Amino acid sequence: MSDKLLNSSQREAVETIKGPVLVIAGPGSGKTRVIEYRVLNLIEHGIKPESILLLTFTRRASAEMLNRAAEHDPRACKVEGGTFHSFAYKLLKQYGAQIGLPKNLIIMDEDDAQEAVGKIATRLGFSGGDKKFPQKGTLRNIISGALNKNLSIEGILEKEYEHLSQFVGDIERVKKNYAEYKKENGYLDYDDLLFYAREVLKDEQIRNILSQKYEYIMVDEYQDTNKMQGDITYLLASKHKNVMVVGDDAQSIYGFRGAYHENIMNFPDQFKECKLVKLESNYRSTQAILDLSNSVLDNMENKFKKVLTAARESTGEKPTIMYFGDAEDEAEWIKETIQEAVLDGMPFAHQAVLFRSSYISIPLQAELARARIPFKFFGGLKFYETAHVKDVLAHLKILANFKDELSWSRVLTLLPGIGGKTAENISSTIHRAEDWDSALAALDEYSAGYKYSPYLLDLKETLAEAFQDKTVSEKFGLVADYYLPFLKDKFDEWPNRLNDLEAIRPIADNYTDLNDLLADLAIEIPEENQKGKDSEKDEEKPLTLSTIHSAKGLEWDAVYLLGIIEGILPSKMALKSKDEIEEERRLFYVAITRARNKLFLLFHLAGNMGPMSFNRLSRFLDDPSVLLSVQHKDLSMGNAKKKTNYNDETDGIDDDESVEY
Repeated sequence: MSDKLLNSSQREAVETIKGPVLVIAGPGSGKTRVIEYRVLNLIEHGIKPESILLLTFTRRASAEMLNRAAEHDPRACKVEGGTFHSFAYKLLKQYGAQIGLPKNLIIMDEDDAQEAVGKIATRLGFSGGDKKFPQKGTLRNIISGALNKNLSIEGILEKEYEHLSQFVGDIERVKKNYAEYKKENGYLDYDDLLFYAREVLKDEQIRNILSQKYEYIMVDEYQDTNKMQGDITYLLASKHKNVMVVGDDAQSIYGFRGAYHENIMNFPDQFKECKLVKLESNYRSTQAILDLSNSVLDNMENKFKKVLTAARESTGEKPTIMYFGDAEDEAEWIKETIQEAVLDGMPFAHQAVLFRSSYISIPLQAELARARIPFKFFGGLKFYETAHVKDVLAHLKILANFKDELSWSRVLTLLPGIGGKTAENISSTIHRAEDWDSALAALDEYSAGYKYSPYLLDLKETLAEAFQDKTVSEKFGLVADYYLPFLKDKFDEWPNRLNDLEAIRPIADNYTDLNDLLADLAIEIPEENQKGKDSEKDEEKPLTLSTIHSAKGLEWDAVYLLGIIEGILPSKMALKSKDEIEEERRLFYVAITRARNKLFLLFHLAGNMGPMSFNRLSRFLDDPSVLLSVQHKDLSMGNAKKKTNYNDETDGIDDDESVEY
C-alpha cells in the first residue's frame, strides 16, 4: 500500500490493526482518507474484506470511502458498509424472531410515526379539546428523545419541555399505547431498529457469531452517535476489541437529535487498551482562521486537547468581526461584498452565509432578492418526505402488509368523497380480514352505492393486479401509473413532482423483495436525482444560505457568519444549561472551520425588541485570546435607517425549510 499521501498521524491510524483505536479528527484533517487507506491496509494484511464492517451516518458516505478504496484494490467492494439503521434492519431480519419480533418487519418513517402517535392521542381524548396538549410532532420527539437519551418521560420533560410537565401522565399513556399499537400492527420505527438491534446483541450466543463474522469494525462520525449506537458499537467489539472509531468531540452539535457527546469521551474508558491518535494537520483553512478556532477550542470544557495546524504555506488574513448599526446595513454590506468577490473571480457557489437560526437571515434574504442574487436556503425536506412520494409508497406498503392502517388511511383519503372518518371505517373492516384476498373482498362492501365507489373499485383492481407475481419494479410502475391522475389533480407543479417518482423507478429495479425496498427508503432517504446539476459550472451555481447544523461537513472559500449575538449564538434556549452552552460553543467552532480563506463574523447593534433595544456581542468572543485572533471593523455609525422588527414568532421561516430563489 502506498502511503505517500499520508502524514505521520494518518499513517499511525492506518497501520494500527489490532485493538481499539480512537481517532480524533480535526476539521479538514483527512479522516476520509484514513478510513479509505485503513480498509486497504487491513485487506493487504490478509484480512478478509467480508469480515470488515464500516458504519457511517449515510450510505453515501460509506459508499464513497469504499469506492475510493476499491480503485486501489477491487476486494474493498466486499467490505460491508452502511448506516447503523440499515445494519440494524439486516440484523433484525436475521435474528429478530429470537427476541419475539415478527418475520415481516414493517418500518415506519418519521411521518408515519408522528401520524400514529397523533391518532393514539386523539383516541385517548387528549387532542382537540385542549389546544395546549402537545401536537403529534412534539409528542413523537418527546417519546423518541426519552429513548435515545436514556431518560424517562418525566426526565425529558423536565430537561427540555418544562412547559409541558403537567401532561407527564398523559404522555406516558400515549407512549404505552403507541408501543402496543406498533406491536399489534407489526411496525418498527427508527428508534425500534436500534433498540431491538441492541437487544439482539445482548444475547451472548448471537454476539459471538457476529464477532466471528465482523472481526474488524470502523465507525465514522462517532461524536454524532446516540446512546444506543454507542452501545451497539461496544457490544459488537466487546469480544475481539478490534474497533476504530473516528470523530471530533469538538464537532458534536446534534444533542437535540439525541447525539451523546459522552460516547466519544468515554471510549478510552470502555476500551482500556485504546490507542489515541489525533489528526491535527488541517488541509482546508488558513492558519489565521485556525488560530481563531484553536482559541475557541482552548475555552471548551470536557474535550480532547488538540491544536490545528495549517498544511498551507500562506498564513492568510485574520477573520474580521464586522460591527453594524442594524440588520439592514449589515445585509447591504454582505450583498455588496459578495458581488465584489464575484467580480474578483470568486463565484457565488464558493461563498456561504451561515447562521444559528434562520430568522436572523430575513433582512439579508430580502436584500439578495432585490439584487437578484441567486441563492439556496439549506435545511429542508428530502424528496422522499414529500406528499406525492409518500402517497405512492403508501400503496406499496399495503401490498407488503394489508393490515397497514396508516397506509390505508393515506390511500383512501386520496379518493374523492372519502374523508378521515370513512377511511377509518373502511380500514377497520380491512383490519379484521385474515388474509390478502379477504382484505380485498372487504372493499366490496363499499364498492357500490357511494360517490366514491367507482374510485374504490379502481383502487381494488390496481392493488389486485400489483399483488400478483410481479417484480418490485413492475409493482411500482403499476401503482405510479394509477396515481398519475391524482398527482395532476392534487399539485399545480405536478410535472416536477413526476420527476421524483421517475427517480425511484431505477432504484426499484435493484430489489427483489418489496419489504427491503420499503425498509431502505424508510431507513435512509435516497439521494435526489442530480442529473444535470452535477454538470453545472461553479459560475452557474447559487450562493448558499444555511443553518450551521446543515453546513457541517461542507466548506467554502468565504464564509459570512451572521448573528454573533448573545441569545442567538449561543441560542437563548441554551442559556439555562451548561452542557447546552458548550454544545453552542462547538457549533461556533464548526461554523468557523467551514471557511477556507476568508471569514467574517457579523454583529449588528440594534435589537428586535423596539427602537431602544440593543444586542450584546456573543460570549464566545468575550475572551482575550479569541479577540487577539481577529481584526475589527466598525461600520455601526452608518446612515440611520427605519428599523424593522424581526423575531421568532413572526418570521414565517422555519429552520427546516428549503427555499430556492
